[in-house]
Amino acid sequence: MSTDRLQGTYDPRYEGIYQRGGATDAGPRMISEAPPAPALPVTPPDEAATLGIVEVGPDTVQVTEEPRPRNPLDVWIWVAAAMLTGVGFYILSGPMLFEQQMATQVGDGATSAYAMTPWVYWMNPAAPPLILLGLATAVAQLFVLSIRHTLRTR
Repeated sequence: MSTDRLQGTYDPRYEGIYQRGGATDAGPRMISEAPPAPALPVTPPDEAATLGIVEVGPDTVQVTEEPRPRNPLDVWIWVAAAMLTGVGFYILSGPMLFEQQMATQVGDGATSAYAMTPWVYWMNPAAPPLILLGLATAVAQLFVLSIRHTLRTR
């Protein structure tokens, strides 16, 4: 802590710029300027280094990036998802599609067990799992493709 009586005195331990009322210009204290940086050697432009630089204009548009390979199973996964969903909806709507055929069999007096319970009735419980599996496959494929796209664009 300092007192008022010591504030106007000069402290020889510090330079004048740090004293109250001392010099405010730092220029006179500099002894010499720093030497200039050495000049960098000038090298002629290398043709291999300029191949990556391409001017963009209406006549000079070039595609330099080659397409990345796609997963060949992507198409088959989409086909499997569509087939599972389609078969599930077909089986689910089976009783409505074959209603006329079953009505004629009953009207003709068919008494066999197969005529009374066609495949659409005993396959009907399989429809919701097939639809769910097909839709889940499609959603999982979309998720995988979005993650793959995100990782490629980083």
